[in-house]
Amino acid sequence: MAANKEKDFVVKSKTHKFIKTGLNVISNIHPIAAANLGLHAFTTPLKRRKKNHLLPKGIQQNYIKLMGKKIAVYSLGQSTQTVLFVHGWEGAASDFTHFFNACVDKGYRVLAVDLPGHGLSSLSQLTAIDTAKIIKNLSSSFGPIKAIIGHSFGAFSSGFAISQYKELKNIPFVSIGSPNKLSKVLTNFSNAVGFSPLQNEYIFTKLEKKHNIRIKDFELGKFVSIHAAPVLIVHDKQDKQVPIKVIDEIKNISASANFLLTDGLGHNRILKDKNTIDSIIKFIEMNKGSDNESSTTQQRRA
Repeated sequence: MAANKEKDFVVKSKTHKFIKTGLNVISNIHPIAAANLGLHAFTTPLKRRKKNHLLPKGIQQNYIKLMGKKIAVYSLGQSTQTVLFVHGWEGAASDFTHFFNACVDKGYRVLAVDLPGHGLSSLSQLTAIDTAKIIKNLSSSFGPIKAIIGHSFGAFSSGFAISQYKELKNIPFVSIGSPNKLSKVLTNFSNAVGFSPLQNEYIFTKLEKKHNIRIKDFELGKFVSIHAAPVLIVHDKQDKQVPIKVIDEIKNISASANFLLTDGLGHNRILKDKNTIDSIIKFIEMNKGSDNESSTTQQRRA
């Protein structure tokens, strides 16, 4: 019996369903082996989009070597005011295509990345810790970064990055459709594949020992509550992958964050919505060059 059943985790494709079935079978024979395989699956992207035909004309593509991986990096525009985009799990830099020209038109340079295991970058496992290191490296190599915009896993990882690295502490941050607690994401995964509470606890313990972390500390609300620069949390009320209830959790911890709520755009279409994009760029414009001051004005759009 799996603990604390919730329907926050969606088994999305035939490949995901095949893995779920396989882990169920192995669990009946060797629960620990299944838990180890489950952890591997949890940290390994399954879908890749290698075609970037959706990227705007004129975008430049380069590769950097980091952590032994070849990572695709994209840039558009000539401004010194750079906005960094970090995509979600099993996504790609092209997810933000609708943002790119809009940002350039406002005088910004766009910087985006295919995270390891995604898009045109090398195959790899990936964690929020890895992604935070990549964000720090991109800031050092291609900065200065004037704002960070992340979606889903990319937003959560960006939140962790701004909480860990002092060189990122004064950068305005926009989170779109992010989960709040890593513990809940892990438990939802365990529930979805039919793991027992003991298997779930084993995964928690193994992750904590491997990375010298405490899972309970990995919480977006905590990350942004200590951030020196303005933060905008964007979420759709009809998001089926990350339910809107996470907003209340974040509000309870981070009173200084700004919130933009949409309705009917879901988890992914929100990245294509012109009104949402305009509101996010307006937020960045309002907070350009802000250092330690955080706006307390809440933005909401039903």
